This record gives sequence, C-alpha cells and structure tokens, in this order.
Amino acid sequence: MTTYAKMCYNLFGNFSRKIEKHFLDIETDLRRAKINYTLAEYISIAIFTVGITFFIETVGLAFIFTLIFRNIVAALILSFTISSVFSIILLFLFYGYPATRAKSIEKDVNKNLPFSISYLSSIASGDVEPIFLFKTLSKFKGYGKISDEAKEIVKNVEMFGMNFTTALKKEANKTPSKKFKEILWGINTIVSSGGDLFTFLKEKSNLLMNEYRRNIKKYSDQLSLFVEIYLILIIVGSIFFIILTSVMATLSSGMEIVALQSFVVFIFLPMISIAFIVLVKGISPD
Repeated sequence: MTTYAKMCYNLFGNFSRKIEKHFLDIETDLRRAKINYTLAEYISIAIFTVGITFFIETVGLAFIFTLIFRNIVAALILSFTISSVFSIILLFLFYGYPATRAKSIEKDVNKNLPFSISYLSSIASGDVEPIFLFKTLSKFKGYGKISDEAKEIVKNVEMFGMNFTTALKKEANKTPSKKFKEILWGINTIVSSGGDLFTFLKEKSNLLMNEYRRNIKKYSDQLSLFVEIYLILIIVGSIFFIILTSVMATLSSGMEIVALQSFVVFIFLPMISIAFIVLVKGISPD
C-alpha cells in the first residue's frame, strides 16, 4: 500500500468498511483489473480524493468568482454548484475505473490469446513440465498482458510455494478474460488427471485461430463497407457541396458561401475523418 493509500485508509477506513457491502461489484473488478487494493482501501482513496478535490475547487472558484462578480454570496453558490458537479463526475470515474481497466486487460489478453496458446502448444510438444510453459511465456513481452498473467502463475509457484494447480486456479479466478479462464481451468484438469496437455493446447490453438480468422474476415467486410460510405457520403458529398456553393456564390455576395466552404474543408472534413479513424480502430480485431 502506498503512503497516500495508507493516509486515506487511516482517515476513512472505519467508514469504508461499513459501506463496502454496497460496493461488492467493485471488489470483483479490482481483482480482475489487477489493482492491489482491498475494497475498503479503494473506497477510502475515492472518498478522500473527492473530498479534497471538492474543497480545493470550492475555495479556488469562490475566490475567482468573487473577483469577477464582486458578490461573495453568488460566488459561493456558483463555486459550490460547479465543485459538486465535478466531484460527482470524479466519484463516478472512481466507480467505473476498475471495470474499465479490467475490460482493457481482457481485450489485450483475448487479442494475443490465439498466438500465445499456439506458442504454448509448440513448447508442450517437447513433453516439458507445465510450469515451464508459463515461465517461457512470461518472458515474451510481445504477448502483452497475457505475459503478465503467466508471470503471476510463475511467481506464485516459485516465490510463494504454491503447487502448480493451485496457482492456476488462483489466476483463473483473477483473470478478466473468460477465454483465458477456460483454458487455465482446462490445463488444471489435464494436469490433475494426467491427460495429454499438448493435444489440449493444440485443439484450443486451432479453435482460437479459426475464430481469429473469422474476426479478420468480418473486419475486412466491415472496413470495405465503411470505406464505401466514407467515399460516397463524405468525399463525393463534400465535392458536390463545394461545386454547388461555388455556383451559388456567383448569384450572391459570396462571403457567406466562402465562410461555409472554409468550415466544411478545414473543420468538418478533418473532424469526420478523425471520427472515421477512431471507428475503424475501435472495430479492429488487432
């Protein structure tokens, strides 16, 4: 626990423990998001941070508004209102952050899962110890968060003395990825029953790779559709608009038309293009 977290917990720990039963969903998200705070500690940090932010904002804004409006009552009311709004927003950010971070980790793990499981199946063909699979995987940073998940398993076995199956179960309960959870439980079953780990990983690798290929095909089809929409509605539409307004400019003073054309070319088109890039990036399977 950091010094800041300790201070927050010392101030609000007792109160946080009383209300934590109402925020048990956050506790699950904290574990899945790899945030190393207990629920009471996290609530304490949120309460102190929101409280001190509200106080600083209220005092600072009240001083500024007093200088502007020369009315201390109006300044206090306005600063209190604005600070309350920002504090509520900050509180919601604290509430949603663990789930958002867990979702980000899940996406990263799922993205690299087909390749990492294929890699594990290749190593497993050499009839090595199961822990060696995750020890090797943990050293490859190219697999993103899934390497960190593997590192946790290795650390629990080698540093904390857990047996391999217990470490697998613990990580399976913590990982935000349902697909990786299923694989970890499968490995646990295979190891416990003495089954063929290579065959299991090979089958999972084939399934994940087939799913990845389907996602790529789906993304390709969606991208083709979006490109056509972008070219027809945005590019061709903008060119038609420029031509049409240019003709209209000959029938009027033209200054308003030029301003409108400038808005379309220098503001509207760049904003639409950025939105298109964000959309394409968001639906990308990679």
